[in-house]
Parts: sequence; C-alpha cells; structure tokens
Amino acid sequence: MTKILRIIILLLSITQLSAQVTDLERAKRKYFQANVISYTSTAEYPNPDTDEITVVKINYKVYKPQIEDFEFYSKRENIEEFYKNGNYSSVHHAEKTIYEYENKDNLKKDLINFNSRLYNPTTLLKRNWHSIDDTQIAGNNQTHYSNVESIRHYEGKEIKIEYHIYISLNFTLTKFERKSFVDGQLGQTVSYLFSNYQFSNKTTNFKVTLPQDYALKYYERQESEPLLAKNTEVPSFKAVDKAGKKISFSKNSGKKTLLLFSATRCGYSKLISDFITAPSFKLSSDIEIINIFGSDSKTHVTQYFLNKEVKSAVIPDRKDIEKQFNISGYPILYYVDENGIITESFDDASQILPFLKSLVLK
Repeated sequence: MTKILRIIILLLSITQLSAQVTDLERAKRKYFQANVISYTSTAEYPNPDTDEITVVKINYKVYKPQIEDFEFYSKRENIEEFYKNGNYSSVHHAEKTIYEYENKDNLKKDLINFNSRLYNPTTLLKRNWHSIDDTQIAGNNQTHYSNVESIRHYEGKEIKIEYHIYISLNFTLTKFERKSFVDGQLGQTVSYLFSNYQFSNKTTNFKVTLPQDYALKYYERQESEPLLAKNTEVPSFKAVDKAGKKISFSKNSGKKTLLLFSATRCGYSKLISDFITAPSFKLSSDIEIINIFGSDSKTHVTQYFLNKEVKSAVIPDRKDIEKQFNISGYPILYYVDENGIITESFDDASQILPFLKSLVLK
C-alpha cells in the first residue's frame, strides 16, 4: 500500500510540475527545438479613414529559428525574399529585378525592422510577455499574453503601443496584434494570423536560387537623382580600363558613344555582355562603347570577361563615375552624340538589348 501511495504522490507531483509550465514556455520549446519552421502569415492592415482592410499573405520558411540571426525565405505573389549568411536579396518577378544592399552595415540596420523578422513568430516569442487571460479565436481556446512595446509623448498626447500574442492548445502562436492608443483611446489594430505550420528537426541546407536574367538594383541608391535626361550634356571623366589603357571621355570626342553601366552580379548585364562580345556584334566606325563596372573590382571584372573577345573599353572600380551619371541599378545605357549630348537613356533592362540590336551593322 505504501508503494502504491508513493507512486500516486509521484504522479501527482509530475502533473503539478507540468501544470506550472505555461503554454508560452511550451511554445518556446516547440519553436526553438525545430531546425526549420514553415508557416503562412496573413497580415491585416486597417485604414482608419476608409474602414477598408488591406490583407497581405506571405509564405515563410525560417531556418535555425533559435538563433538571433536566423535565415529565412519568403514568397508573396510575385516577390521572393532570401536571407542567408548575412546576404539579403528581394526578387521582384514582375519587374525582373533583384534588389540587394550595397553596404552590409545598411542591411544590418534595416534588417532589424523587416516585418519578416520583427513580426516573425520566433522573434515574437523571444520578447517578455505577461499573461492576460484565456480566450477563444474562431471557436478555439487560446492563451493571451501582452506587453507594452513603447510609450511616448507627442504634442501633449500620450501614444502607447501594445503587443498581444495568442497561443493555441497545440502550443503554436496563432495571432499577433499591434495596438496603438492615443491618450488611452484605441486607435489602429494591425493583426497577423499565423497558420499552416510545419516543424522539422532535420538539418536542411538552405539553397538560394536567384534568376540569372534579371536586372540588379541597390536599395541605397533608390532615392538618388533620376537618370540624366535627354538633351543633357554629359560630364567628362578620365579612367584606366581593365587592360591598363587610359580612357578620356569628353563632349568633344567626335564620336557617338554608348555609355553602358553594368555589374558582374547582374543577370541582365551578363546577357548584354554576351551580346556585345559575340563575333556577330559589329557597330559603325563612328560609334564606340565604354562599359563601366563602377562597383566591381578589377579582379572580378577580369575574371568576368575571361575567354571573351572584348571589343570595347571596360572600366572597373569607379563608383565616382556611377555617381556622376546617377546610376541607381544595372544595366543602364546612355547614348551620347558627337557633341556630348544624351540622345537616348535606358534604365529598363528589357529595352537596352533591342536598342543595341538596332545599331548592329547588317
């Protein structure tokens, strides 16, 4: 009888200890013991002026969720995001463009505030939460937690931001709310619903596959001045090409000039480079090409053109020239007449190749 009593007491103790482990702690264990987590995030942004709600649905895969600098992949409509080994790429299929950061320090600063990280379940679970109550969402029992994200004062008014999360009976974070209050009055509530979870303990190698024929643009340059307009006189410059030859470009060159700005990591630049280095590419003797790889080193550019017949001047490592010509991405083409006046300019990659083809001698 004594032995049976001890077993009963032990079972009761285990049950009591288990009950003391909150749903929040169990959720943390579930998420941070996984190596890969897939889920769908459905964000709902209300417009207080029109009472309309904007819905954005994104599919995510999070790799190594337990670490602060976790890797991730996301897809929504025509946009894909990749973050791995400190590198970030956003692929916009509708534009056929890849957006990246030119400076990794800028990426680190911005990455903290990416919705894909800031409002990610694994990031949210690492915050400090206070238990509020038990509730129901769509008929399912949930435990409700909250915290005060910030309190500030503006023009004599108190503005408070509260975060709320809801955890289901199977210990998944199903909903996140960001509530804003002005002098205690609820303003806007932004909601994120998390669904379609899949947890995997397998160690998976996250492969980044980027399109090979897309243009490349840098986020840091998107607020720069627009392209130099038609009928604009181009700035002069002097440079040394990858072969060590001195290049001098000015408005009195006496030739029509194609100023082509490219990057070794830009897929569309490669298509154009392959075209202008092909044996069939021939221009009139009064047209020359200067191909500028301003953001690439001489070593990278030399390797890029290895085993290719280069018929034009190729200038590496001259960001200052790119700045002179307001280069915000690649490829970009200026067609300059004999007097140094821009007659055509293209920043739409799909237009550059047809234009070059129109100049080829038949």
